[in-house]
Amino acid sequence: MKDINLFRVKDSLYLREVASKEDVLIDLNCDGFLVRGSEKVCRSIVASLDDRKEKRVIAFVGGDDLLNRRALETLKIDFLVSPELGRRKDGLKQRDSGLNHVVAKIAKEKGIGIVVDFGDVSRLEGVEMGRRIARIMQNVRVCRKAGCDMKIMSFGRKKGEVFGEKARRAFGEVVGMSSLEVRRSTGEIGCACESGFACEIESLDFL
Repeated sequence: MKDINLFRVKDSLYLREVASKEDVLIDLNCDGFLVRGSEKVCRSIVASLDDRKEKRVIAFVGGDDLLNRRALETLKIDFLVSPELGRRKDGLKQRDSGLNHVVAKIAKEKGIGIVVDFGDVSRLEGVEMGRRIARIMQNVRVCRKAGCDMKIMSFGRKKGEVFGEKARRAFGEVVGMSSLEVRRSTGEIGCACESGFACEIESLDFL
């Protein structure tokens, strides 16, 4: 599988977006779950799946720094998605990006991937997009130093929101990934549509 989406797509993991263990039990016909909510909510969801024979992928949507660290330290998850989310205040020389070297090393040690929600970023505009991109760029550098895996995935909800490898790799180049990191970012873990998004953002002054 080389992408993650929220509906069935060829060569992609299909995750259902959930916010409670009751949501999980409605339909187990998927590869895993994208969890939005608190640490407590995610823990209850993971516990509800522990007795199931089939292993399912658990991706947890990040938030503030404490939530990101607690998620990596204490939850049985496979991916931390968009750690740069949440109410943040950037400094003059450093972005408040949701990751630091200590947290990234925890992800590395536990084999948890850091994932960029490319679909979410693509829907942003102007200053908001620039800030988000700048935080992702900082996380690329943090993950590189820690040796932590970083992926760029579509998280599309319908066909028009699925980005092909070419578009996602172009975005990886924009946020400062090396050629090897770019290849790994879309490597094994869709409906490939042509997108001009990566070309458009190259002209923005993120910093």
